[in-house]
Amino acid sequence: METGKKVMPQIKVEKLEAMDPSFEAGSTHTARAQLANPTAKEFTYTVELYLGVTKAATSGQGQVTIGPGAAQLVDFTLVMPQQEGTHHVYLDVLVAGALIAHYLANEDVSVVITPAINVGPITWA
Repeated sequence: METGKKVMPQIKVEKLEAMDPSFEAGSTHTARAQLANPTAKEFTYTVELYLGVTKAATSGQGQVTIGPGAAQLVDFTLVMPQQEGTHHVYLDVLVAGALIAHYLANEDVSVVITPAINVGPITWA
């Protein structure tokens, strides 16, 4: 039996889901990722989902602890930016401050502003 062998943290993003990749500016939505720990040791991961490299929107950082060989669904809530545009979706995973995964989702998110108008009362002058 070997002693002192260090298990390095790993993570596998098995899927990242969102219902529809087109959202209204300023609206709030949740994406769900299935994260799996393929190692023989439990790790606490710091995770953050964001839009674009400039982080036009972010879930903020959160933590999830996943046991050895286990998987867990993790929800990420974001408020869409106020500007229209199309953004890549990224998921970063860190352990003890070190980046161990920088995941790019399969689908981009489009932020749109649909036409709207508020009509006040009609009066005669």
